[in-house]
Amino acid sequence: MSAFEFRDRDRDRDRDRDRNRDTRERAESAEPLLCKKREDSIIALKIYDSCRQQDCLTRHEIGPARAAESVDLGSGLIEEGEIIVPPRDAASVTVDRLRVRKVIIVSKEPCPFKSGFWDIDLKYVFVYRLTFREAGGCIIGSVKANSIYNKRLTLFGSTGTDFVLSTDLFMGCNDSTTLDSDPFVMVEAKAMPLAAELRYNRCCINDCNNCCNGGADIDDFGSDPAEVNVTIGLFSIVQLFRICNLAIETKGFSIPDEPEVYDPLNPCDFFDSLDFPMDIFAPPLRSDFLAGASNNISRETARGCCD
Repeated sequence: MSAFEFRDRDRDRDRDRDRNRDTRERAESAEPLLCKKREDSIIALKIYDSCRQQDCLTRHEIGPARAAESVDLGSGLIEEGEIIVPPRDAASVTVDRLRVRKVIIVSKEPCPFKSGFWDIDLKYVFVYRLTFREAGGCIIGSVKANSIYNKRLTLFGSTGTDFVLSTDLFMGCNDSTTLDSDPFVMVEAKAMPLAAELRYNRCCINDCNNCCNGGADIDDFGSDPAEVNVTIGLFSIVQLFRICNLAIETKGFSIPDEPEVYDPLNPCDFFDSLDFPMDIFAPPLRSDFLAGASNNISRETARGCCD
């Protein structure tokens, strides 16, 4: 091979290397179109104000439990909506299956004392199950019950004017709808049962002609449960929003990824991967429990012990 052939081959290699480097630099410097930032106009539900509520509801806020359906607990028929009278031999009551059935937006009016603010009246409806037990722990019966909580709050929603909205987005309709100047209300709520107790009609020792509930001098002999008081924990978020056109900075459209493919899971493989639940057979002591320590045996630790 002559010196000219070696020289030509080196020149071609250098040229290919330079071409590849230029191509790589252009690819790194060029921002993909889908990732390029730009300003887009969107139709959005703009939140003007919001608040979160954490309320502990007792008999003072929601009153005694009422029947969600007609039921007979042995002391007569209780119609829907009436106060639940527990069975005479009931010694305790528990509450479960509690949920927020619905939240009713009762009213929404401009605040007369603060311009741009709105007074909102809400009604929370809770449904749950009450289970009555006698002194020995045996279940006497259960009943579906409900409670209502009324709430008023004030949020900023700004001011506006009436306008006409027409769209064929929903149900293929093209009807025009007149929207007033009010902002819209959205409520998110989550409730949990905290306690339930029987309330008795008892007679005071000093005046047995008048019935009292609680107090220092009470004769418990012969007292019957008269109603049920529940305690409910309520978390809620209330928002005021309007339909607005917003200009936002985006990176273009979102392109979904391809779905991942998973092999079918073998039940035995899944079971074998679990830690041995030693806490079931040897519950942790108080110090370990409060510290979050566990006696469970991991698969790596267990290997070689008894195999």
